[in-house]
Amino acid sequence: MKKISPSTRLKEIITDYQLDQIFPGDCLSQLDLVLYQAGDYICRQGSEQDVIPYFLKGRLKIVHSLENGSDTILEIQEKPGLLGEIELLLDRVCISSVIADQYSLVVQLPALHFKKRLLLDPTFLRSTAKTLAEKLHQINYLAPANFHYSVKERLASHFLKHCDENGTLKPKMNQLALRFGISYRHLSRVIKQMIEEGLVQREGRIYTILDAKRMNDLSIKHAETVDR
Repeated sequence: MKKISPSTRLKEIITDYQLDQIFPGDCLSQLDLVLYQAGDYICRQGSEQDVIPYFLKGRLKIVHSLENGSDTILEIQEKPGLLGEIELLLDRVCISSVIADQYSLVVQLPALHFKKRLLLDPTFLRSTAKTLAEKLHQINYLAPANFHYSVKERLASHFLKHCDENGTLKPKMNQLALRFGISYRHLSRVIKQMIEEGLVQREGRIYTILDAKRMNDLSIKHAETVDR
């Protein structure tokens, strides 16, 4: 973790990420700009959250550890957003860990000095409520997939979602197995099957989608919702 000295860059970030629509005006100048390295904890399961962090860019993994020592990756986050909002609102210790998966940029406030202020601010609370609603909406979509779709279908969806414009991606297989709740060996067997079927090809640790149409047919489809 490396704190970046306040500069004109912070002003640019406030504008670019519209942080004035999230934090009260008097808090903006107090934001710390922090660069987390891969493996750094932003939130640690079972510990009190001593900062109020807002993720800007990079990649994070949200991990929940069980008493038997096994870990489950609940989510890989690349979209900007507030972290630890449930713990902030409920005044509880962190239920999961948030770990930087690569260099990740965050702005944060010390919870000791700003928690009460933020919990009384309508703008911050409205933004937090929207974030929580979006996460709950996403959970309602994704949770059934773990029970009703095969690993192959889930893998096709993951590849399509995370590949670049050329259809290539470099997944972290151990993390993917944890996220799917399966063994590394099981995941490898499914990927081997997809390679043999001509859906994807592998060169080293790089995977390329060969048949986008078949992959799309195989991927998970969610019923569209209509905004009122």
